[in-house]
Amino acid sequence: MLVKTQREPQRLAKVLAERGIASRGEADRMIERGWVRVDGRVAVPGQRVAPDVEITLSPEAEARLHAAVTVLLNKPSGFVSAPDETGGARAQSLLVRANYEGRGVAPDLSALGLRVAGRLAVPDAGLVIYTTDTALARRLALPEVAEGWRFRFLRGGRPHDAAARLMAVLAETGRSGDAAPEADADLVVTLAAPAKGELAALSASLGWHGHWLRERRGEIALPGMLASGRWCLYAAAATSGEPGTAR
Repeated sequence: MLVKTQREPQRLAKVLAERGIASRGEADRMIERGWVRVDGRVAVPGQRVAPDVEITLSPEAEARLHAAVTVLLNKPSGFVSAPDETGGARAQSLLVRANYEGRGVAPDLSALGLRVAGRLAVPDAGLVIYTTDTALARRLALPEVAEGWRFRFLRGGRPHDAAARLMAVLAETGRSGDAAPEADADLVVTLAAPAKGELAALSASLGWHGHWLRERRGEIALPGMLASGRWCLYAAAATSGEPGTAR
């Protein structure tokens, strides 16, 4: 694979990340392993490259990039979804073998350089996606990506007009979306990625008591059998059903 740089000299790992080839962490690891060449010479950690140099990836790097790993975690409330966030325990600390749900032995994720694809606020629970697939991470990080949420009413039950009232509030704020009742006490909502704390403020403004659960981001859904605090591997054909399998 040949990659042309187009800016002033900058760190090689940053160039690879900006081109969507690999995350910066993964690029650093490939450089450290001697899997990246600049103008035919093996690159060194921290190297800066000038515009228009040729960057060549070794077969080992190509294989690593094509063997991307994506993890789905059902994050409990109270955990931060990314390492640079504060206010709770790190959700990635839950990605251990004891919490794995799926077929076979849980893989060791410690050295993969997983990055979060769509953060989830500390008080919120539900789907968090970690991946080594740079293109997937960038696509799911876009603010216009649709999300699916479920609000479960804990006191007083679901009002008969809950969907209509929520849609009216969204319309007042210029937001578009969809809402529909489900089961006895749930409201299922679809809208573009909400801002941090937006859903909690919305339900509070309506006087609702309950909790929000993110069930989908983009094309990836939380497997229905994945319990809180548990994780599984994602396959492109997977959706609901048994974690870690295609559906």
